[in-house]
Amino acid sequence: MGFWAWFWIWIALAIGALAVFAFIGRSLFNRAVAVFYQISKVSVKAQELVALIESHEKAPKKGPSELISPEQAAGKRLSFLKAKAKKREERQRILIRSLKKYDSTESRFH
Repeated sequence: MGFWAWFWIWIALAIGALAVFAFIGRSLFNRAVAVFYQISKVSVKAQELVALIESHEKAPKKGPSELISPEQAAGKRLSFLKAKAKKREERQRILIRSLKKYDSTESRFH
C-alpha cells in the first residue's frame, strides 16, 4: 500500500475516534444535566428543612438520667447469674442421666 492509502486510513481512524468521543461526551453531558436538575429540586427542599430545623428551639440538656439505680442493676445481675448457673446445672444433670442410660454394648449398625 502506498503513502496515500495509509494517510486516508489514519484520517478515517482519527475521525472515527473523534465521533466516538463526541458521542460519549454528549451522553455524559445529558446525564450531568439530569443530575443537576434533580439536585436543584432537592436543594429547594433541603433549604426548607434547614430553615425549619433552625426555627425550632433546642431543649436544654439535662444531666444523665438514671433509669435504674446501681443497687437495682446489681440485684438484677445477681439474679441473672443465679438463673444462668441453675440452667447450667440442669443441663449437666440431663447429660449425666443420658450417660447413665448409655449402653456401650448396643450397636445401631448391626
